[in-house]
This record gives sequence, C-alpha cells and structure tokens, in this order.
Amino acid sequence: MKVLARQLFKTVIFSVILSIAVNSIYYAITQKGADYSTALPKICEGIVLLNIIVFIMSLPSLFLVNPAYWNNLPVRLPLYFGGPVAFIVTIFTMPLPPQYKVIYLVTGFIFLIVHSVFYYLRVKKG
Repeated sequence: MKVLARQLFKTVIFSVILSIAVNSIYYAITQKGADYSTALPKICEGIVLLNIIVFIMSLPSLFLVNPAYWNNLPVRLPLYFGGPVAFIVTIFTMPLPPQYKVIYLVTGFIFLIVHSVFYYLRVKKG
C-alpha cells in the first residue's frame, strides 16, 4: 500500500510542477504582452485544482495493493489508468472554450505521462 500511495503522491507533485511550467509557457506564447505577474498565481491555483481532481479520479489505483488485482492485467490497467483517461475523455466531450480545453488536456496528459512512468518503474522493478 505504501509504495502505490507514495507513487501516486509523487505523480501529483511532478505533475503539478510540469503542468505549471508547460501551461505558463503556453500562456506566455498565446498572451504576448499580457501582465504575467497577475496570471501566474491564477495559473498555479488552477493547475493545482485540476491535479487534485485527477488525483481523486486516480484513487482506485490504490486497490492494486491486493495481489489478486495486481497480478490480473485486465483489472490492473483500468484501475491504474482509468482516472486520468476518464479525465481526458471528459474534457474532449465537455463544451469548453478552446483555450480552456488546451489547459485541461495538457494537465491531464502530463498527469497520465507521469503516472505511466511510475507504472513502468513499478512493473520493471517487479
């Protein structure tokens, strides 16, 4: 349990940092000449909240502490990756303005990529 919970918290931390960096770059590119000092706190707050949502959606991965679930690949993959994938699919189906969709999708994909890296390391370790 501790290993999976620790991995999930590491995923959130790395995902927040990477999402803030990428979305800040996106903001700087799309909003040339805008006041970045007022936008950065809003970007950080929004990214943290989005990552909390994806984190909550990823909590079913903690059921994988049960060896029967972990050893069953058709159960393991949906439990581990279901939350971030559901978040991304939801963003594609929601009627949002394009600039918001980009921010939400970038955050979701970064979380999924970081989560995948920790999954790979866990499976590789054995």
